[in-house]
Amino acid sequence: MLQHLRDNSRGVISFILIGFLVIIFALTGVEALFNWDTSANQAAKVNGEPVTEMDVARAISMQKQQMLNTYGDQIPAEFLTDEYLRKPVIENLVQRMVLSQAAGKSGMTIGNTYLGEQIASAPQFKNEAGAFDNDRYQQVLRNMGYTHSTYSKILSDEIVINQLQAGISATAFTTPFQLDDVVALSFQSRDLGYVILPAAKVRESIQVETAEIQAYYDANQQMFTSEEQIAVDFITLSVTDLMKNITVTEEQVRKQYEQNLSSFVATPERQAAHILVEGENQDKIKTVTDKLAAGEDFAALAKEFSDDSGSKEQGGDLGFTKGDAFPAEFEAALAKLKVGEVSAAVKTDAGTHFIKLLAEKGSEAPAFEEQKASIEDQLKRAEAEGLFVAQLEKLRDLSYNAESLAEVAQELGLKAENSGLFERSKGKDLMANAKVVAAAFSAEVLQEGNSSDVIEIDSSNVIVLKKTDHKPSQVKPLASVQEQITNTLKDQKAKTLLTEQATKMIADLKSGANFSELSKVVGVELKQAKAVTRSTAEIDSDVLRYAFTMNKPAPGASTFGSVTTANGDIAVVAVETVTPGSYEKVTPEQKTAITAQLGSIYGKNDFSSYQKFLKDAADISQ
Repeated sequence: MLQHLRDNSRGVISFILIGFLVIIFALTGVEALFNWDTSANQAAKVNGEPVTEMDVARAISMQKQQMLNTYGDQIPAEFLTDEYLRKPVIENLVQRMVLSQAAGKSGMTIGNTYLGEQIASAPQFKNEAGAFDNDRYQQVLRNMGYTHSTYSKILSDEIVINQLQAGISATAFTTPFQLDDVVALSFQSRDLGYVILPAAKVRESIQVETAEIQAYYDANQQMFTSEEQIAVDFITLSVTDLMKNITVTEEQVRKQYEQNLSSFVATPERQAAHILVEGENQDKIKTVTDKLAAGEDFAALAKEFSDDSGSKEQGGDLGFTKGDAFPAEFEAALAKLKVGEVSAAVKTDAGTHFIKLLAEKGSEAPAFEEQKASIEDQLKRAEAEGLFVAQLEKLRDLSYNAESLAEVAQELGLKAENSGLFERSKGKDLMANAKVVAAAFSAEVLQEGNSSDVIEIDSSNVIVLKKTDHKPSQVKPLASVQEQITNTLKDQKAKTLLTEQATKMIADLKSGANFSELSKVVGVELKQAKAVTRSTAEIDSDVLRYAFTMNKPAPGASTFGSVTTANGDIAVVAVETVTPGSYEKVTPEQKTAITAQLGSIYGKNDFSSYQKFLKDAADISQ
């Protein structure tokens, strides 16, 4: 590309452009190219502080990645567009800036030392040995579009906002009166009587006429419309499949092994364990020294004497280091040990260490037999990747105007398969992939009958497809849905009859009828339940839930109501008495849990109110 620019820089157009730039420089100076209205780069302004388009772009990118990590390919493509995400992302950035500004005004800040510790302890920045890796840190930041400075600012704001939220939420408390009210309501018990009017029995006597079925079918045809379907031929091309047809000889493997040996650089990794004695506890240091000299088990001594709570239960095991995970004095002592040896006391800022080398790897080249399988895979993959690139270009060219993908597959030595008819929302395997579905139902494939573009499932797996059959959305014939309609009409009629029966029963009960006698007349069993709580398991959950929504009855009376259960039955329920929960009967553990839960709820509400107050009071422009 640079050569192309050089070659064309001698043309007439280039002289015109250069002349234009010379005029700009002469009239305005070089700064004209770099000075512009900064408001053009603002997405919003909060109390005079800008939210930049760069901030928005980064936040949108991170939001997309989080959604993909959570939902994968199943998320609709429109949910990942910048237009869809822009408004909520800006709202979130504005809210965070309001909180950050409030924290700053309150004098809240984060020290550089603490910030550095947070970065160093983040798992995404650690290497395999569990130590902070600056190269990995820089790579992750580059992938996210951050510099160390911008990331540090975002992390600092995050920590300060969390402190602000914790500070406000922690001020919430629960009064004794509130606790009494919650206990009285949560541990309330009720005496109930109820009957179940079964839908199945009523349905048995219901007849549905043919005319009713036809009328329902005619009035609700949208319910019986089948989803559009498509069938496609498809060819998949993947590195993994290509590897299956590649063979490598023993000679090739050994040659590659020899080549690897010639470039092998020892990178020793040492697995260390330690016993840490903090401070200047000379007695403890001497005790450990003596016990080690006596040959006592290192792991057992670590569990007993080590002040490192993070490793003592693992016998002091700290994992592997490449020479940069621990302090210099520690690493120097470890490097002098042979496997199984224990060092003398080593002093660092953390205290005094007794170090044991548990294992070592990477200092010697691996044997041929150890590497044989991985080298075979490496050679196969390398050849397959080269073949993949070549086949991919041929697949693009051959499938572009192909009458049949079967011919394309045959020419490439691949396999053409057919998906069979599938609906947009009900495909299986590859036909459930969002990219594949979008291509299959695109105008290019569905309407024009062309082959799709090559679709990248991932970096080493692609697919191309072409329509072979299509069934448009259509109303299903009455015969295929008649049974469904009949059942629906029976359910509707049964519900109507049961509702009428329950309504009459409740009216009779309110008029003074005896529930037990009335139940016998209707032919159902009256069930009595005393001191029922919200967690009583013996009662139908729909009945129990409804009973605790009913009004408290007057003394000596009952309240009545009805509820439809999950299986279509209707329950007629009578609440006879309501007994508030007793504070004295609640265990101390329950009181503590309730108090903590209420405090958390009130704290979240307080912080939400504080957020709203700050935002309402802020000068925000978008």
